Amino acid sequence: MPEDRDDEITRLGHTLNQMLDRLEASAERERERERRLVADASHELRTPRSLLRAELDVALHRPRGADELTETLRSVDAEVQRLIDLSNALPDLEELGSSEHIARSPEDLAELVGTAVFAALRVAERAGRSLTVDAAATTVNVDARRLRPAIGSLISNALRHGQGDVRVTASATEGRLRLTVTNEGPGFPTEFLPCAFDRFTRAEASRTSEGSGLGLAFVAAVAAAHGGTARAENTPTGSVVTLDLAC
Repeated sequence: MPEDRDDEITRLGHTLNQMLDRLEASAERERERERRLVADASHELRTPRSLLRAELDVALHRPRGADELTETLRSVDAEVQRLIDLSNALPDLEELGSSEHIARSPEDLAELVGTAVFAALRVAERAGRSLTVDAAATTVNVDARRLRPAIGSLISNALRHGQGDVRVTASATEGRLRLTVTNEGPGFPTEFLPCAFDRFTRAEASRTSEGSGLGLAFVAAVAAAHGGTARAENTPTGSVVTLDLAC
């Protein structure tokens, strides 16, 4: 467009050019995000693939007793489950890019949290740990289908990486739902806290443990889709993860 004119057509042309520049920049950001996602996913998939191959190679190249073979199959099963969890989590994360992908409905807060916690009660009991819930008897307007597994992920994370008692609290005030999961132990490594909710990020001490590095990323995505935030911090006795959501 000519720079020395100031008529209606010229102004419209400049406006269109600016719009096209913004669209191109947005498209480039999306392409970069997709490239980063593919690179991260490929890196994360490499570990379970390598472990599966190693276990199977050893099992095929020397005789094993029944007990040893059973242990190998359990290891293979754990890595297969890790691959399944990863393949299931990635589409969920992509779908939760905005609030358009959640379906809010009135939910009993105590019942919602209780259902999310129920599956972990036996795990905690077997580990000799206490898992307690303090949820207000009130109604919240949330997507339970998304929020329930997010709460479950936080509890699973606390049981896997924390120590001592795990406590879940939930309350709603002035249209905001505040949910915390607290556990005892050493807490998060300080250098891990700023990136705790990034995809495929795990604390160095847990790199070889179960998990895909997507649990907290999913929690953060659920919080963002509900117009809220997720925050992790250490306490003098352990750590706490807090969800603050619009409800």
